[in-house]
Amino acid sequence: MNDSSNILRFILVLFLLSVNLLLQIAFKYSLYDIPITEINFGYLGNIFNILLTSLLILGAILLYILGGGYDNKVFSVVLFTMILSLSSYLIGYVISNVEFEALNSYLLGVPSRKFYLSVIFIINLFVHYYLLSYIWSSILGRQSGGHVKAFSGSIFAITLTLIFTYVFITSQNYKIKEQNINQQFDVAVVLGAAVWSNNKPSPIFEGRIKKVHKLSQINRVKTVQFTGGNAPGELSEAKVASEYFKSLGHTGVRVLIEEESSTTAEQIEFTRNNFFSKKEPVELVIISDNFHLPRALEMCTFFNIKAIGYASDYNQNLEKLLYYRLRESIALVLFWLFGI
Repeated sequence: MNDSSNILRFILVLFLLSVNLLLQIAFKYSLYDIPITEINFGYLGNIFNILLTSLLILGAILLYILGGGYDNKVFSVVLFTMILSLSSYLIGYVISNVEFEALNSYLLGVPSRKFYLSVIFIINLFVHYYLLSYIWSSILGRQSGGHVKAFSGSIFAITLTLIFTYVFITSQNYKIKEQNINQQFDVAVVLGAAVWSNNKPSPIFEGRIKKVHKLSQINRVKTVQFTGGNAPGELSEAKVASEYFKSLGHTGVRVLIEEESSTTAEQIEFTRNNFFSKKEPVELVIISDNFHLPRALEMCTFFNIKAIGYASDYNQNLEKLLYYRLRESIALVLFWLFGI
């Protein structure tokens, strides 16, 4: 292959990798109508996006220099994986914006729209790690059996990512006794959780409601905002929480409910739009569980709102806690990288 064709391939590869990064960041901010001027490049999710793309670009440059260009096999792998990745943003945009009845239901206990987006972007993440493994194994002289090496390398990279996220979640503790809280908050946002039969809050949800009620009793919050929509045939999470909160005893705080959201991200987005649209500072506390608050507070950083988190006093058994932490690890990776 002549030099001009090699240079064109090199330019195309760098262009595709750069466009992929821009679309990755633009996609997650477009989901919440956040303007470009409000993008925080110090946010951990954006740092991950940039780091992953930087490793891909560095590998592509080294592979070009050391290999004297890209042979047909390498170029085809790069081109195919980038087409898959770029296509996922288009599919994700359609799923996020098209009104279709099947997307407004629930699948495996998760809003269908979020479920399909999660599947698409788990594949997207695998494709990124596959390409990263393929490029760097080629640089290190392991091109023989490259696809097998790249596949195992991508599995290894995903595992490392989940381990990092799991440690990030478990290393933080938001359980604080009420008597040790001296700050008064303008708003306490209680994130929604499951509602059981007969419109009874689940034990996890009940723990969150009891926590904010205790804070209200000692005059640590002025307004309590319950969030969370409903599954068909049920009262909304926010309505159930409000009624249970009132049954615990009068505290004199203002109680508000939000009944449209179905995900944590939507609840944090609502918080931003409802309490941070004005320039006056707002002292905000998020009430949830210890395993859930790291992701919720990362979302607050994404939405450029300042918040403190307090965990409920409810304790899960070890088996359930491991399950919730693993689930949160996957969910946090997806939010960091893709905003879902």
